[in-house]
Amino acid sequence: MNDTDTLIEQLAARAQPVKRLASPLRRTLIWVALAMTLIVVMVVAHGPRAGWWQDLSVPGAAIEWIASVLTGALAAYAVFQISVPGRSPSWAWLPLPAAVLWLGGIGLGCLRDFAQQGAAAFAFEGASWECAGAITLTSVPLGLMLLLMVRHAGVVRPGPTAMLTALSAAALSAAGVSLIHQGENALMVLLWHAGAVLVLSSTSWLFGRQLFSWIGYARQ
Repeated sequence: MNDTDTLIEQLAARAQPVKRLASPLRRTLIWVALAMTLIVVMVVAHGPRAGWWQDLSVPGAAIEWIASVLTGALAAYAVFQISVPGRSPSWAWLPLPAAVLWLGGIGLGCLRDFAQQGAAAFAFEGASWECAGAITLTSVPLGLMLLLMVRHAGVVRPGPTAMLTALSAAALSAAGVSLIHQGENALMVLLWHAGAVLVLSSTSWLFGRQLFSWIGYARQ
């Protein structure tokens, strides 16, 4: 008994105050600021495409771009919610309306192109795969930053957390890439943007536990 009491006293003497996590909103703002800084650096280094400002002055294009940024921000907020034990898993649905608005806006662009160009609007442009590549490459460092911020979430909901992390990173990356990449019809934009989001999100969902085993902790 004395040994047990001594052990308890030693542990109590060495105990350090536990620092509370910042609120999900604050952590979201920090991460979005870091992500936007990286995207701005990318745009400045590459050079913005000609006419990007004029394109964003069109209401439909502006709404589509803002919806992609909102998708990224709301997905990040959902990550910081569902990665905390006891929080409702329903937070995972938070970015869905913005994602539907974003990708739905691109889909409407396909219909507008078809009305103006006919079958030529659906022509496959092989060179435009670079758009998906740029989104993927930009998403990797953004996703890693976010995973590091929730690296202990592997014991809570590794799959949904990793999926939302990929969605957030891909959506913000797509917003940035759209400022420097041009030349595709709306169908190619939908194919590469939606394809990159789908592949990154689904892969992260499937391998969420492995990701957290590598970068943090995961329930065995």
